[in-house]
Amino acid sequence: MNISRLAFILALLIGFPPLIQVTRSADPQSASSKRNPRPLVFVITGESNSGGIGKNADAKAKELQARSSVQIMNLTEGTFGFEDLRIGFNNLRDHYRLDKFYDDHHGLELGLANKVESGAFPGHRQVFLIKTGQGGSRIRQWAKSNPSKFLEKFDQRIEAGKKQLPENPQWIVWFSLGINDGIDGVPIEQWKKDVESHLSRISARLPNAVIVMTQFQSMGYPEINKAIAVIADAEQHILAVDSIGTSLRDKNHWDYSGLKAMADRMVIATRKLLQSSPP
Repeated sequence: MNISRLAFILALLIGFPPLIQVTRSADPQSASSKRNPRPLVFVITGESNSGGIGKNADAKAKELQARSSVQIMNLTEGTFGFEDLRIGFNNLRDHYRLDKFYDDHHGLELGLANKVESGAFPGHRQVFLIKTGQGGSRIRQWAKSNPSKFLEKFDQRIEAGKKQLPENPQWIVWFSLGINDGIDGVPIEQWKKDVESHLSRISARLPNAVIVMTQFQSMGYPEINKAIAVIADAEQHILAVDSIGTSLRDKNHWDYSGLKAMADRMVIATRKLLQSSPP
């Protein structure tokens, strides 16, 4: 008779229940979350760099193929449905002042697709994308009831997305705006206040959104860059990403390589924010 069996019999004889090892089962909610992670929904917004004028001719052939890893909102057919990203076909549409670039240019979405496919977001082989930027825009034009109607277009696309997206999406905003205001010489304190108000409007529309803001060191605009850093430092759900050393197409726009570099940096910042965001 082995020792464990003898101990069991003795415990019964003297009236004490035997010790039984219990293994705690995994938290079912946690396990379910790992099996079914929250869908990631990217919203790229701001001025012309949020649309992007990187040349498709510089991209690799595989980057120009249909990319199921990014389901982008179709902005031209009226239904605002999501479909595979196709650089040159549906990635740059209905973006003010960028119409001449529609068929042969791209923005941050190309780099985003590359990172998703490389496994940058574990558990997510596919993400959603809504582009809402407008070329040449100033922060004042994103205010409610501004004649530009930029905010109304933003709302239209977001509301259309909400009706189609899976439950409990994780909203991720990539925000790139400030160059045009810098060119105009808008007083920096007023610009900062207006940006903070706009980001608050975005957060109200997108619950628990994390926000990644681009800075513009490669173009200049030191006061704008400093204000962006101050805005990000004040909020746990916002991070600023510098553009030091990124290559440009012209003095104010990233080229193919610059956009990919910025997308890489923004993905790193996004991952950091997601690690600290509520489940």
